Amino acid sequence: MHPANWLVHSLQEKGLLRTLKIVYNVVADFGFDWKHGTETTRWVKVDSFETPSDNKAHAVHYQASRARPLLQLLQRLQLPKNGAFVDLGCGKGRVLLLASDHGFKRVVGVDFCTQLCRQARKNATLFQRKHPGAAAIEVVESDAAEHEFSGDETVFFLYNPFNEVVLARTLKNIAQSVRENPRAIWLIYNTPLHHATILQDGQFGCHEHFEIGGTEFRVYSDFVAAPVEAAEKVI
Repeated sequence: MHPANWLVHSLQEKGLLRTLKIVYNVVADFGFDWKHGTETTRWVKVDSFETPSDNKAHAVHYQASRARPLLQLLQRLQLPKNGAFVDLGCGKGRVLLLASDHGFKRVVGVDFCTQLCRQARKNATLFQRKHPGAAAIEVVESDAAEHEFSGDETVFFLYNPFNEVVLARTLKNIAQSVRENPRAIWLIYNTPLHHATILQDGQFGCHEHFEIGGTEFRVYSDFVAAPVEAAEKVI
């Protein structure tokens, strides 16, 4: 979308104050890349994704999460750091960089797009040269709808990398992981377009809404994985 068209649309939809917050954070994101020598800002259209997955039809273009609002959210939430942080549809890895410097034990990005994974790994290398004390970052080229989790993941993140079809399947994969390795988990959803899909899934008992710097988040917790028998009945 042309910047002028975006500005008009944002003013109509979000109002002046929220639009100004967004513009401020967009400028800050360019500063983030300049400071670390990374490239996380440029959008990538779905048509150019390199992937063998049939779920490309359900994918959404790459657009990075705003750094400042997410950092402020993580500071507010005070999530446990003794598990792995996973970005589902990690793209070029900006969220991975932020999480690795936030104290999590392990940071993992999952994405089915070859060139985005390649860029995410390059960004991680550049970032960690300047932040040697940050957590190790692993980028896995995998379809979230088919991905098998390790069992230590406690915080999941997504910024609308796919539609409700893949989201529903991904939630089932997460539930299977929790059944096999019981643990408390949280899901952070940036710009939660498919909030209804998560509510319909019914396995998160709580959710909170946040609006920070013009960015909307929902944070889900109190996850109880439904028994396999119950899940099969729903299907």
